[in-house]
Amino acid sequence: MFDSYQNSTKIMGILNATPDSFFAGSRMIDINSIDFQKYKHADIVDIGFESSRPGANPISEFDEINRLNDFLNHVSIFKQTLSIDTYKPQVAKFALENGFNMINDIGGGGKSGEMIEIAAIFDCPIVLMHMQGNPLTMQNKPFYEDIMDELKNYFDTKIELAKNIGLKENQIIIDPGIGFGKRIIDNDAIINNLSDLKQFGMPVLVGISRKSFLSIDDDEAEDRLPATLGTTALAVKNGADIIRVHDVEANYRMLSVISRILQRNLIKEKMV
Repeated sequence: MFDSYQNSTKIMGILNATPDSFFAGSRMIDINSIDFQKYKHADIVDIGFESSRPGANPISEFDEINRLNDFLNHVSIFKQTLSIDTYKPQVAKFALENGFNMINDIGGGGKSGEMIEIAAIFDCPIVLMHMQGNPLTMQNKPFYEDIMDELKNYFDTKIELAKNIGLKENQIIIDPGIGFGKRIIDNDAIINNLSDLKQFGMPVLVGISRKSFLSIDDDEAEDRLPATLGTTALAVKNGADIIRVHDVEANYRMLSVISRILQRNLIKEKMV
């Protein structure tokens, strides 16, 4: 009976069309060198044209759209949902007009909901992420009295704004922003208490893949796949609905086993 089960957690594969992302294995110097097979087990492919790593300098809207424009010949090759990873409304609008069908916004929809308005116009899903500061400054001594209270208050406000703008509940995905203006203790707390965010009734996305809080003995991002898989498994058990990952195949295999085990436990609980 477990041979045909479905993973309940979706995989968002990362495609960084940038030369300066924090994980060297995800940087793309040549837009024509995409390994499409790498994404075959992804449900969503999240494509970004500006790095959001800690300390990253922003690029102009003009440059980001130029990078996106260079990519458009490849859009039709993907069969998955295509997500545009941007905080700039005009970049998102251009992407949605050219084959993309989802927004992933590290800016949480904009201060006044500008990105949420784009999602409403195009009737598409949007990921609203929490971040303290911006990529250039976010790791300059971030601090929270209680990270989970901060997240719950933040998403209360963002979801109310989204609904007032006209977004439907099934268009909203929330992301606690692990590593975005967070200390190690905050990231650990988010993963341990991820189920607290289920109170909103929205899918919860987590991006853990190869981030610095997973570092052991000052290792590099290239060495963090084992820590990524273990921590992602914990996040899935604690309620992650979507995992954003660099290594689609490895996470697919991990998720397949985790889903089987968790599904078996659910069936046992229903029989009791």
